[in-house]
Amino acid sequence: MRALPVIVAIWSALAGAATAGDACDLALQHFGARYERLDPQGDGDCAVPDPVRLMRLSPEIALPAEPVLQCDTARALALWADRALKPAAAALPGAPRLTQLDTGPGHLCRDRVGTGKDDPKPSEHSTGSAIDITRFVFDDGTAIDIEPREGDLAMAFQRSARASACLYFTTVLGPGANAAHDDHLHLDLARRNGDWRLCQ
Repeated sequence: MRALPVIVAIWSALAGAATAGDACDLALQHFGARYERLDPQGDGDCAVPDPVRLMRLSPEIALPAEPVLQCDTARALALWADRALKPAAAALPGAPRLTQLDTGPGHLCRDRVGTGKDDPKPSEHSTGSAIDITRFVFDDGTAIDIEPREGDLAMAFQRSARASACLYFTTVLGPGANAAHDDHLHLDLARRNGDWRLCQ
């Protein structure tokens, strides 16, 4: 009977080695995302070890820019869209469906905004763990651009999207955080001590 625990232990060890990548694939497939697995990108401070090119978050939500992201970032984006953006869109007049997110390219080798030349720090874009959202597009032909807003339904949707993103990402920056983020939402999975999150 001792053989069974040994077999279970070996199986668990083998399964554990593939858990991260497999779990990410399973999550993306669950949401019906369309994506392409890529070879590791870049090197050093600008490396993405587990990249995907993301074409759709689900059968109905397209990503025309096809950003290259770390798989975990793609998974967080799909979760956010399904659990937060879709219900928020359904609450708008006429209950339009979200059909498109306009984004930046995802993986991009550059320094973090606000760090000086004497002490540059790589942006989370450098590791594929960040994505910039510039516009939400709906099936009734309307769109909501990310920009400073107040007092209308577009503002309500933008605020809902921004607040809910903090449940899925560790950094959320947008209009009002600083001038560099007035025209987009920056979302990333930066790791910080104590699971601290930056939501501005």
